[in-house]
Amino acid sequence: MSKIPTLELTPGQDAPAPEAPKDDNIVIDSTGRVLKLAELDVLAESRLIRLVGAEAAINQAYMQLYVMPAMAVVEIDAEPMPLPQTQREIDAAISRLGHHGINAVIKHWAKQREDKADQADKEAAEKAALKN
Repeated sequence: MSKIPTLELTPGQDAPAPEAPKDDNIVIDSTGRVLKLAELDVLAESRLIRLVGAEAAINQAYMQLYVMPAMAVVEIDAEPMPLPQTQREIDAAISRLGHHGINAVIKHWAKQREDKADQADKEAAEKAALKN
């Protein structure tokens, strides 16, 4: 019986190191679900606008408080969430996320904006201190 050659890679032996999880795209909602977020690319955004229609797309409350948070979630508890292709799928994504998930995503985004503003203020203060 001939032996079938196999290739075994061990860490450090030409195998790429596993990528560390990025905490800035992981959110845990109030029910304990782990939500993985991803920003929509420009093509996905344009398709989403066409999908919901012009009237719904200009409804900021609907888009910012329901649609965009639901579209940002790409995994719930490590289960992939495909990008919706129909209005019915958008509604299902919003429903699946629910108030707990949507609130967690919105709070996460608010904290990210706050952190960016704080960082910008800190950098501006450091620049001002260097001028003096």
